[in-house]
Amino acid sequence: MKQTFLTVTATLACVAAFAQGRVINGNDSLHLAYYSTDSNQLLPQDAALAGTGPTSAPLASGHSLIEDLYAGTSSSSLVFVSSTTWQATPGRWVNANTILPSPIVGGVAQFFQIQVRDSLAATASQAQANNNQYYGFSQIFTAVPNSGAISYNSLTATSAPANSTWANGSQDLSALYGAGARGAILIQANVPEPTTFALGGLGFAAFAILRRRK
Repeated sequence: MKQTFLTVTATLACVAAFAQGRVINGNDSLHLAYYSTDSNQLLPQDAALAGTGPTSAPLASGHSLIEDLYAGTSSSSLVFVSSTTWQATPGRWVNANTILPSPIVGGVAQFFQIQVRDSLAATASQAQANNNQYYGFSQIFTAVPNSGAISYNSLTATSAPANSTWANGSQDLSALYGAGARGAILIQANVPEPTTFALGGLGFAAFAILRRRK
């Protein structure tokens, strides 16, 4: 009886492991991440990067970027899965074979989003809410993870078995990265205009004067 129980338990564990979804968290020349072409949406030290893509090289501003993969069984149930860093090739992050957490199984379409965040923030949404931090989001798309124990389906492959719906990027980067290169994830930062700092300084000075008069 005990041996039968152990056999059944091991079998169930193998089936569960086999059913876990597996994907390649990577991108291609049609799904590049790229910096805004408006240098005002980049930190001043990084203005020369406008319209290019992030790489493994450190930014002049000292900031660094992280790519995060989110997945879920619906577009409203996305959860953080894993992170990776950047290749030397602009706009490309390091491919990472990724096993998805339960209940995101293989063999059926699941929902995904790629997020890019400043390392100073815990999430891309947090970076978006802060000043002077970089953030970016892909569209939410579907893809079919592999349900096997070895193979991993690509998140960018529109053909079977992945059948990804992640649309090709709309930003033409051909002049920089070769014919057909497209940017799909816009990276930018909320950089306050100098006048905002000036007004803030004037307000503080006025407040200080009023306090002295009292």
